[in-house]
Amino acid sequence: MHKTMLLIIIGLVVIGALMCIAQIWFSFLSWDIFIKAIITIGIITVVLGLVMVLKSDLSEHKQLKDDNYLD
Repeated sequence: MHKTMLLIIIGLVVIGALMCIAQIWFSFLSWDIFIKAIITIGIITVVLGLVMVLKSDLSEHKQLKDDNYLD
C-alpha cells in the first residue's frame, strides 16, 4: 500500500514538473488554468503523503502494542 502511494506521489511530482516546463516553454494552458492545476496536484500530493505517514505511524503503534511494548 505504501509503495503504491509513494509511486503515485512521485508520478504527481513528475507530472507537475513536466507541466511547469511545458508551460514555461510552450504556454499550452492559460495561466489561470495552469495555476489551478498545479495547486490541485500539490494538494493531492500533500494529502497522499499525510495519509501514507499516518498509516505508517498507526501500524507501527499497533505493532508495538501487539508486542506488549505499549499499554
